[in-house]
Amino acid sequence: MTITLPGRSTRVHLILCRSLYDGLLQRSTLVPLAQDAHLRHTRFRLHTLPRRQLSTPSATRINHAPSLNPPSSTLPPPLVLPVRSDSQSAPGYYFSLGRAYLSFYKTGAKAVYNNWQTARGIRSRLPENTSPEEALQQGVLSRGEWLLIRRSNQDIKKVPLFALVFMICGEFTPLVVVFMSGVVPRTCKVPKQVLIDREKAEGRRRSSFREGTVTSSDEGIVDVETLPPKQISHVGRSLGLYPSLFDRLGIDFPTSILKRRVRQWDDYISVDDASIAQYGGVELMEMEEVRIALDERGVDVLGRGDPQLRRTLHAWLRERKRVGAIRMALVRPGAWEKEV
Repeated sequence: MTITLPGRSTRVHLILCRSLYDGLLQRSTLVPLAQDAHLRHTRFRLHTLPRRQLSTPSATRINHAPSLNPPSSTLPPPLVLPVRSDSQSAPGYYFSLGRAYLSFYKTGAKAVYNNWQTARGIRSRLPENTSPEEALQQGVLSRGEWLLIRRSNQDIKKVPLFALVFMICGEFTPLVVVFMSGVVPRTCKVPKQVLIDREKAEGRRRSSFREGTVTSSDEGIVDVETLPPKQISHVGRSLGLYPSLFDRLGIDFPTSILKRRVRQWDDYISVDDASIAQYGGVELMEMEEVRIALDERGVDVLGRGDPQLRRTLHAWLRERKRVGAIRMALVRPGAWEKEV
């Protein structure tokens, strides 16, 4: 499984990313409030409003194990929203709210660009014709560097569509992208959107287990080529490997494409599981990285405490060695979590 960044396409994505950042910067600094006395008063209040910081993955995060955890710049920045006072006018409040979101998106867009530059520098160290996965397994890259390259590659591909959405929607972007999560880079997802994404993924997974074929966890390692189409569809649906639109329309996603995606997922999880153990284990992982790891493995995280999530990831690593990742995806998590 090799990550590639085509030269011409990447340059276009970087130009759009830089343009998006510049556009956000311009929007956040345009404050045409000096023409009216009432608006001048409103502007003064904007700068003296109390603020509340929503919980975001990278907020107040200190990376104590950089070889295990990727940089905090691969996660959304802190989102600091104003608190409306009783005496504040509605236009003044919503203007300050819009500026807070613009600042958030500006920081997120800048992170996409900076992460790509950092990832490019890391890739330059790799031996010729060596993929990041091979370099990780050879000890040339750490898990943190490998995930930085992987997430940067994913985010940079989303910049063109996200830039288009922002140019069309402007300050209304937060209201629109909730329904278009697939076009939003990871660094530009507000906390509410992260929560909604997880709720949708977990709801889809529960529905798939109710309707799909469930197998035992004691039947050994399986190969995707030996699975019947119904089980392949269940794995793809529970892991979010194809758009949910196919489910809503009642259309089967092409099995040949889904097989390839399941195989790629299996390869990725195998490499990541080994790198977690190699670079310090679950106990040294940041909590948001634990949640992301469980999300990627098809395990629910909402409504569960941090210690339980760490124990669950420990259990996954133990069981996957025995039966393989694909078999784990075919088993209800409770079947192996009961031993946690």
